[in-house]
Amino acid sequence: MSPMCPYKNRELPISVNTKLAALIGWPLGHSASAEMHNDAYAAMGLDSIYLPLPVEPQNAAEAVKAMETMGFMGCNVTIPHKVAVKELMDELHPSAAESGAVNTVLFKEGRRIGYNTDGTGFVHALIEKGGFHPSGKSCLMIGAGGAARGVASALAIAGAAKFLIANRAEEYEMAERLADDMNALRPGSARPLVLDKKSVGGALEEADFVVHATRLGMRPNEDTVAFDTSLLSPRHFVCDVVYSPRETRLLREAAARGCRTLDGMWMLVYQGAEAVRIWTGMEPPVDVMAAGCERFLEDLQKH
Repeated sequence: MSPMCPYKNRELPISVNTKLAALIGWPLGHSASAEMHNDAYAAMGLDSIYLPLPVEPQNAAEAVKAMETMGFMGCNVTIPHKVAVKELMDELHPSAAESGAVNTVLFKEGRRIGYNTDGTGFVHALIEKGGFHPSGKSCLMIGAGGAARGVASALAIAGAAKFLIANRAEEYEMAERLADDMNALRPGSARPLVLDKKSVGGALEEADFVVHATRLGMRPNEDTVAFDTSLLSPRHFVCDVVYSPRETRLLREAAARGCRTLDGMWMLVYQGAEAVRIWTGMEPPVDVMAAGCERFLEDLQKH
């Protein structure tokens, strides 16, 4: 008898025909991606499995090559690999080319095709779950790494007018590079800032919404926050890409200031759904993926 997969809701036996996908990152810690992807595959009747694979930064190229060799459908890519993996691709989808970062890889006919579904996932979440449309709005972006790049690019495509990109002083060059890349595509749209109280305070006078795109506030460092939230006012819409915990300190303090907020779970769900579309060519059950993600986060909270 073939061995059975331990993932919930899967009834198909594991065999040589089982298609594989994965998440690579370092460190991975607790990730909801496997839960929601495997629930989606089961609901779709697909003989597929999604695996979380911790990969140290120096081994990213070897990991991508190994997955391609073993016939994986593709992989998701998270911190710190999103920019480095871009250089390993044979082809870049416009979402990755514009953002400068890859979070989804498709292995197809001997080629590696890089996408960035972070941004499209975020915009879907912002509009559909947050009820906020970025068209014509000004954004304060906290962070300038791979997630920030994907989100900023997609927001620009969705019509956001201005980007104030704040990063720590020791990584200010990353904010400059992201602003330069945004301005190359849309002249005058972006300005880099040092992440300090004075700069953030000034930026918030211009910004309509805030996107926090760093790891600060992520479990197990739930008590950290990127900036002084007393600078927020009720007119700001505040978004966090962190999803564990679902209510971060930033979102809790923003809500106390009267701000509308959006947690990172919905970005995770929608970017994951887009990855399923890319790998399978099928429409994923977003509601099933959301339920799996919520269940995972609830279980994680208990422990």
